[in-house]
Amino acid sequence: MADEAAKKRLPLRPHIFRVPENPGEKPYLVGSRCRECGDTFFPVRKVCLGCGKETLEEKALSGKGKVYTYTVARQQLPGAYVQVPYAIAVVTLEEGCSIHTVVTEDWEKVAIDQDVEVYFEKVASDEEGNDLLAYKFRAARA
Repeated sequence: MADEAAKKRLPLRPHIFRVPENPGEKPYLVGSRCRECGDTFFPVRKVCLGCGKETLEEKALSGKGKVYTYTVARQQLPGAYVQVPYAIAVVTLEEGCSIHTVVTEDWEKVAIDQDVEVYFEKVASDEEGNDLLAYKFRAARA
């Protein structure tokens, strides 16, 4: 088990977001942006769905957007890290790409076109005692 000084913060799923080494820096979502047509995608892709080119570059995403649609989950799935009830939402990010996510904070207040922002939360620990993080969205804070 890692001691507190050696403990790391790691993504639950690789290649979805980055956790900077510096503890003062916040994690951020990563996607792809096509150098040919400018379309942005989440998660990272190798081929552009807009123009079919393989000219994608990794791009840090703002993590800010609007709820496009949502539903409420009330049944717990086996092995799930999220406790019911919560909202499952599709969020359109400022960059134009869509992201499927969960909203656990104030899930009952989720609404279409609501401004939301990403945040990262520890959901588990690995065998070495490192914190495994997942991304979630919540109402944007002023």
